[in-house]
Amino acid sequence: MKIKTCVMEFFAWRNMQTHWQHSGFWLAIAMLCLALDGGALFYQHVLEIYPCELCIYVRVWIVAIFLLCIAGLVLKRFAIAGLAANLAGLGLSIGLAKETYNLLVVEYGWGDGGACSFFPNFPEWAPLDQWMPFLFQVQEVCKATPEVLLGISMADALAIVSILLILAFGISCFGSVRQLMSKST
Repeated sequence: MKIKTCVMEFFAWRNMQTHWQHSGFWLAIAMLCLALDGGALFYQHVLEIYPCELCIYVRVWIVAIFLLCIAGLVLKRFAIAGLAANLAGLGLSIGLAKETYNLLVVEYGWGDGGACSFFPNFPEWAPLDQWMPFLFQVQEVCKATPEVLLGISMADALAIVSILLILAFGISCFGSVRQLMSKST
């Protein structure tokens, strides 16, 4: 009975709005990002299923969200900085969702199927493929992503993760704004 009450309290709307203030929120998302990139590296280096250009861009978004979570652990103490971190997380999650959509276009052949190059289009000031080729080097042309679990492809799993991240950061943004509003009154 006590576990049921804790679970219900955890998912209560009011509590969800303030989870961003706790280290667990930022650590959970950081661990998710590590798991996603770790899984991608396992597929690449162990199973020899190599990444395409779109997969590399997904990795960049995930690394950016991870780095934001590390900053969020510090910024959560300050209301305005916490709001900025949540807004940045929401923006990065939307960027991840957009790139995931591009993967789904290739995967399911929607429209023209999407374009893919054998070379990433990184800016000159940040050649990530040269700095960290083990993580950001394109090694394959775009095609359907591999199955990860129970018939769910990697692109499908990323779509689910993207939606959950958008919801988590969206709810946290709402809570951040509410906290700032309550402090100003």
